[in-house]
Amino acid sequence: MPEIIDLDVLRPKSVIVKLKGNEIDVSFIPTGITFEVDEIVQKLIPYTAEAIAADKTGKETREAFDLSIELCSVFCSHKYPEMDDAWFRDDTSPQQIEALATVISDTLLSSYEAMEGYQKNLKATEQEVN
Repeated sequence: MPEIIDLDVLRPKSVIVKLKGNEIDVSFIPTGITFEVDEIVQKLIPYTAEAIAADKTGKETREAFDLSIELCSVFCSHKYPEMDDAWFRDDTSPQQIEALATVISDTLLSSYEAMEGYQKNLKATEQEVN
């Protein structure tokens, strides 16, 4: 009997965000945009709540906000092409941008943790077999 490796277990339970009538599955990052999303999330890391609070000129706050819009746009326009940068600037509030960007960032980090856990389990299984 062949060994079956069920890769469906790697896909998390769906979490849907509804925004202006669009339902966006934020539970995983599609392969086609993983590297773009990761690059933007890495750029956002230095913009902590403390750094934003200490920003007297508003420059860092603006940069973080622009990156958050870019992150939301890249993630959402993959499925909904109309949800581009201009759409987010015209049709959403700063609170919506912050909430969606946080969920997307958390999803990316969770997917990395899940991959590491799966690889560890796979290696442990391989060692047991050998």
